Parts: sequence; C-alpha cells; structure tokens
Amino acid sequence: MIEMNKFFRLHDYSKNMKAKIATFSLKGKTNIWWEDVKNVRDNQEEQLTWSEFEKLFRKKYLSKI
Repeated sequence: MIEMNKFFRLHDYSKNMKAKIATFSLKGKTNIWWEDVKNVRDNQEEQLTWSEFEKLFRKKYLSKI
C-alpha cells in the first residue's frame, strides 16, 4: 500500500484507474484473495474506487497489526 500510494502521488489517475492498477499489480496470495472478493461480492472492477479497494485490503491484511 505504501508503494502504491507513492506511485499514485506521481501520477494523476482517476480513482477507478488507481483501483484497476492496484488489482492488476496483485501477485500470489493477494491476487487469489482479490479474485475471491470479486466472486463473493459480485464486485465489478469498473466501479471500484481506490478508497474502496484500499479499505478492503487494509481490513484483510493490515487490521491484525
């Protein structure tokens, strides 16, 4: 998340494009997690914003810290 936020500070992407870039960049277990989230929530990536994705990601991976 830190690296993504740094990257997005350099580029002027829309909130939806940020989410697309982030989900495209996922690898390994995080990619599997995201595919599950999409299936369970019937979540369409076209409508997902960066803040929504960030909230889901933080809840899954950073809430236990």
